[in-house]
Amino acid sequence: MNKAIYQRLEDLHNVLAYCSELQSCGKIYVFKTLERVCINQERGSLLSQLNNDNFPHQVRTYKVPPHIEVKVKFTLEKIQATSWGGFNQEQFFNHGET
Repeated sequence: MNKAIYQRLEDLHNVLAYCSELQSCGKIYVFKTLERVCINQERGSLLSQLNNDNFPHQVRTYKVPPHIEVKVKFTLEKIQATSWGGFNQEQFFNHGET
């Protein structure tokens, strides 16, 4: 389960970073402001699921709405097709290592 969460966190981070990079280059953005908020809400939810300090009933679960999920998947396909660098899990998480 944690592996799927880490992968989803990586994917969500990469679509946001890709969108930001497009904007900084003067190209049209992928996600509107409130769509970015929804993506970050899901990221927060996933991080709370990884946090062992929370009781199960305290863990919040949130998924982006379906219309945003379609854009996330499309953007991931564009990232793969263009070989855009992005980030990987090892750059974010130590997976329990200290």
